[in-house]
This record gives sequence, structure tokens and C-alpha cells, in this order.
Amino acid sequence: MLILTRYKLNGEVIESRFINISEITKKKYSCLGQMTRVTINDGRTYEGFAREPYLSGEGNSLTLELYDIDYETFHLRSDEMTTIFIPVDIVAKIEAISHSNPRWGRPPINEFLFGQDLKQRILDLRNNKSSSKN
Repeated sequence: MLILTRYKLNGEVIESRFINISEITKKKYSCLGQMTRVTINDGRTYEGFAREPYLSGEGNSLTLELYDIDYETFHLRSDEMTTIFIPVDIVAKIEAISHSNPRWGRPPINEFLFGQDLKQRILDLRNNKSSSKN
């Protein structure tokens, strides 16, 4: 069993519960399009926007995508995406931020950040950009 936790944009927990791997392979849960952090059994974490699980029958995986972002303008540089495949049998925890897809107004930044932290990160990136021009 693994832990699924969903958060609001401000970091407040909406739900946290144990799920079986079968809930992933039978698509009974979804973080589709949401900023998601996956922790595997050895403690390493991966962050990205969740896609549908890759279910080959031989090697079922969670999939995360990273946008090709220009961090100076916060616009996409291209339609290219980097996809991360994580075998479901090594997943310990899945965390997702509800309504964090850029379609709902969140900047397309490839980091698992809540509201205030996200605003600060954007300000830091913009300040670094302006100070490097001086």
C-alpha cells in the first residue's frame, strides 16, 4: 500500500489515505494534469505534472511530465515535454496539488510548490533575471 495525499493550492490537506497499487492500475484514482510529487521506496522524489499511468501489463508506471519553460518569461519555449516513468511497485507516496494545472492559472513551473512559496519562487527568478542584466 502507498499513501495518496491531495492538497489545496495553499498547502492545506484535502485528503490523505492509503491506496492499493490496483487503484492505480485500474485507474480508480487520478491526479491527471496536477502538479505531483512521487516518493519512491528509497526516499528519492520526482516532481512534475501527472499524466495517465502507463499500463503495459509488463511494467506499469506512473508518468510525470515537465514543461520546456523559459524561466525568464514563464512561457513555454516549445511543445516538447520530458516524461518521467516511475514503476508503480516502487512508489511509497503520491502527493498532488489540486487545481495546479496551468490551465487554471498556475504558472507552468516544474516545481512542487504551494501558493505563497510559488509566488516567492517566481519573484526570486525574476529578481535574478533583472540583477543579471545589470
